[in-house]
Amino acid sequence: MIVGNGPAGTNAIEQIRNIDPTGKIILIAQEANLPYSRITTPEYMTNELEEQDMYIRDADFYENYGVETRLGHRAEQVRVLENAVILENGEKIAYDKLLIATGSRPFIPSWIDLEVEGVFSLWNKADSEEINSFLPQVKNAVIIGGGLVGLQAARVLNACGIKVSVVEMANRLMPGQLDQAAADMLLKALGNHGVQVLLGTEVKSLQVKENKVEGVQTIDHFLEAELVITAVGVRPNLDFLTESGVQIEKGIVVNEFMQSNVPTIYAAGDIAQAASLLTGESMLRALWLTAVQQGKIAGASMAGSRTAYPGSHAMNSIQLFGLPIISLGRIEGGSGVEEVILSQPSSGVYQKLLLENGCLTGLLFAGEVQEAGVLYHKLGQLLNQGYWGSLRVLDVEDMLA
Repeated sequence: MIVGNGPAGTNAIEQIRNIDPTGKIILIAQEANLPYSRITTPEYMTNELEEQDMYIRDADFYENYGVETRLGHRAEQVRVLENAVILENGEKIAYDKLLIATGSRPFIPSWIDLEVEGVFSLWNKADSEEINSFLPQVKNAVIIGGGLVGLQAARVLNACGIKVSVVEMANRLMPGQLDQAAADMLLKALGNHGVQVLLGTEVKSLQVKENKVEGVQTIDHFLEAELVITAVGVRPNLDFLTESGVQIEKGIVVNEFMQSNVPTIYAAGDIAQAASLLTGESMLRALWLTAVQQGKIAGASMAGSRTAYPGSHAMNSIQLFGLPIISLGRIEGGSGVEEVILSQPSSGVYQKLLLENGCLTGLLFAGEVQEAGVLYHKLGQLLNQGYWGSLRVLDVEDMLA
């Protein structure tokens, strides 16, 4: 049984079928859709992308892979002693092995009321559709959060001719993915497109009249807005595992086979706390590529294979306001870390490698990113002498499956 219909669950299904063509697979998913990419929700929100282009598998996917589905249903409880999952409608479904791949949900600050007209989160397909129907009355929008989702939303709204302001508590955009130099390049790109950015700024409240949002109040500014989108982070969907006996720290703690402390239960994707490739530290990594890789390992493990997961690492590949950026592994130096600057931002191209004892432990490229893919497989390994050394170019399928 698999709970979750994102990249982890989808890749697990395929991997199980590669090994076991006939075993029964039951899929439970809260959303009643084919698997789709959450990365595309901002583009879908403004009709930049059509609905069919969101989906990552064809309409006959479940039939072709022999999957029995419970789409549009939520797992309410896992009863470990009974090897069963209870749905919100009371249905009880038994399993031999269970993969939990329920992903994340947006974190909503306490002062945000999503019942107010014009106030939204942007996470799933339904959010995109609700915002889309609201856009005709919007002239000014405020995005709360300068991370990837918030900046993607800012880009598509700006392209629609809406005046956009971004409010970020940190002193730079995308602080988890970019260093100061790359973030400054991105800030300049937003400014060139007329997007206002307030850094080091905290929203104090929303101004609401007759249950309609009129703007956002920070300590120093009032920003007029008919549309407010909150994008300040995510939390793993683990509430239904309360009292299940599954070991949870920040996420479900798993071994190298994506197996939890309960031998029949596996986890993959945003909710799995797995080892880091570079440090060995057990951690969450809410990234698409991580979910794909972990889903494949979990599926293979459930079907009887013992392929070990090598560990997760940070990887972000984006293009925002005309600026392509790739970050991989570490993004900033520290004790024992050598920063090798290949190109300075003043040239319009910023390229930096991070090395520890001669091993590549991170890179950050902005403006020109083609060679980053060539370096992907050198992460954690020695960079040989010569131009990059002996490298294998990464298959596009490996990165985007």
